Amino acid sequence: MSGTDRCEAPASDTVLLAFDGRVLEVFGYVDDARYHVWEGPRLDFTTGRFRRLAITVRSGRRHSIPYDEQRLPALRALADRIARSVAEGRGPG
Repeated sequence: MSGTDRCEAPASDTVLLAFDGRVLEVFGYVDDARYHVWEGPRLDFTTGRFRRLAITVRSGRRHSIPYDEQRLPALRALADRIARSVAEGRGPG
């Protein structure tokens, strides 16, 4: 992916997820976080009264973030792009 393929999706008014094809970054929720595709990040969503987006990596490390319901379609699109990059095996180097 080139720099023009950068994808951003806000989870709420105060949280932004950005993906450049190799690194998923989370800004604005407690601490900023970065997940390289090599770690196999996966996004899962819970719906209902307490909506949460969970980022889980192969090692089992997990990051959970609340999201606004109207932002779910863009977040799912971001999750699909990440899953494709993970499946392509983009790793370090």
